[in-house]
Amino acid sequence: MKESTKPLKTHLDEINFVSSELKGYQYGVTVDPVRIDSLSQFGTPGEVAARVVTAEVNRDGVFDVTLVKDPIVEESSGSYILNYLSKGKRGNKHFICKISIAKKKLYVMTAQVKEENYNDMEKELMQVVGTFQTN
Repeated sequence: MKESTKPLKTHLDEINFVSSELKGYQYGVTVDPVRIDSLSQFGTPGEVAARVVTAEVNRDGVFDVTLVKDPIVEESSGSYILNYLSKGKRGNKHFICKISIAKKKLYVMTAQVKEENYNDMEKELMQVVGTFQTN
C-alpha cells in the first residue's frame, strides 16, 4: 500500500492508502468533529447504516447501494462495522467501514475493493478494519 492524496480535502483530517498490486483496493481514515459522545447517541446500528447507504447513493455517479450484511457492533469500543455494495458508473465496489466516536470526533475507517475481488479479499478487509482503534 502507498499513501494517496485526494484533490479536495473534505474532512477535518484524512489519510488514504491505495494498493500498488490490486487496482481498486484502497482504505482510509477520516476524522470530523461532532457534538455527541457516542455512536449510539447518533442512532442504532441499523439507523446509522441507513444514513450511510443514503449518503452513498446520493453521491455523483452512484446508481445503487445495498447493505450486504447486518451491521456489527463492536462491544469493546461501541463502534459499528458496516458492509455494503455500491454500484455506479465507476463499477461495483464493496465497502467495509468501521465507524467510531471518541472525544467528540467521528472516525470512519473504510476499506474498499472491486466487487469482483471481494471474495478473495474479504478476510484481509475485515482484518484491516478490525485493527482500527481510537483512544
